[in-house]
Amino acid sequence: MSAFSGLKSYLLNWLLGPDLNKGLKPLDLASVTAVVDDQGPWASMSGRPHDYDAAYVQEQYADAISAWRKNPIAWRIVSITTDYILGDKLHLTSPNRRLQRFISAFWNHPKNRMDNRLESMSDELSRAGDLFVLLFRNPQDGMSYIRFVTKDAIQRIETSPTDWEIEIAYYEKQVIGDPVRWPSPHADDADSAPAIMLHYSVNRPLGALLGESDLTTVLPWLLRYSRMLEDRVRLHWAVRAFMWIVTVPTNRIKEKMAQYRNPPEAGSIIVKDDSETWAAVTPNLQSSDAQHDMKAVRGMIDAGSGFPPHWRGEPQDANLATATAMQAPTERHLARRQNYFIFILQDIIFNAYTRQVQAGLAAPLPQGASSDYASLFTVQSPEISRSDNESLSRSAANMADVYQILIKQLPSASPSLHRLLLKLVFKFSGEPQDDEVIDELISSSLGVGLNEQ
Repeated sequence: MSAFSGLKSYLLNWLLGPDLNKGLKPLDLASVTAVVDDQGPWASMSGRPHDYDAAYVQEQYADAISAWRKNPIAWRIVSITTDYILGDKLHLTSPNRRLQRFISAFWNHPKNRMDNRLESMSDELSRAGDLFVLLFRNPQDGMSYIRFVTKDAIQRIETSPTDWEIEIAYYEKQVIGDPVRWPSPHADDADSAPAIMLHYSVNRPLGALLGESDLTTVLPWLLRYSRMLEDRVRLHWAVRAFMWIVTVPTNRIKEKMAQYRNPPEAGSIIVKDDSETWAAVTPNLQSSDAQHDMKAVRGMIDAGSGFPPHWRGEPQDANLATATAMQAPTERHLARRQNYFIFILQDIIFNAYTRQVQAGLAAPLPQGASSDYASLFTVQSPEISRSDNESLSRSAANMADVYQILIKQLPSASPSLHRLLLKLVFKFSGEPQDDEVIDELISSSLGVGLNEQ
């Protein structure tokens, strides 16, 4: 009885003693410091029904960045998103010469250096759900310098009284004094303001102004998993702690207690007679029972992140076929996120150039170009799925074989058939061409062929 009590007391003192001595609870050792709370706030930061109040926004942002800093799964979720969006290189150019010169100057300016900012911009968008961009205009040359304000510093968003989707100004809280007002491009004083703020968001509910982090749904489960894993690590350390139970005749108890007052060291040799027996007592953790609970929690984390388990290094029983099938929804999500990130860069550059035009230091763009970013910018972006290229190349090769077979069946050259087949080949190869290009190819190739005949 006393032996088991002593072992129990030892384990409890080891597990809880250091934390209790510091005035902490064992749960404070979790890798994620967020508190699981299923109740939302009552008030709204922007006045919209689906937006949180400022205090809750700060709490959510603090939880997300804390999880990203401390929890490897949270860090990996954000980094995977950024790796796929940026890839090897993400670069913007423009067929408009004036805009292209501005892009080069803005992108490579020593106060911007956009190539070095893309990773942190993508991380913040994924981690916070919102990106608040400041463009400070140099009054001498009209060049804009990009800076950022974190989501937890935004106290209030002012919208148009006639259209709540048009954001007029943003108020950044200060440690001392009134908040700083940053006008948006839609504000009346935007043209003359030394700086404007742009706002971009993801995971935004319909009717809300603020987005939500990619980690919002997984944070409670990351906390639970961290607590479970921390408990298992500490308990498995305790498994190595054991106690010897020595059974001796009643008349020799005091003698043996004095003899074994100090436990024998590892590797010691003890010679005993048949009246003395030894037994080691260790705790039984039933670790096989815990694996199912931990797997279920990991499943909730994977569902919330949208990434298949093998992306974070847990293949389980997946094979090539199942892994490929699991990747398809994730790659579609990442492709949409990449398209939105490209739009962010285009919008930033366009507003920066517009600021230079407003200062009278650059010529305006052609009429109507402001509403068509596709004609203003050319984007070099990485492929989200490399397997798409392989399937497209196979499709193009099959179409080319069909092309040759059909051509041989006709008694003479048919421009209509050539036009149809060329459009299909370019379409299935992933590089569709305009009708002008197709007609030029047909006229040049068939003209030679007909002359030879």
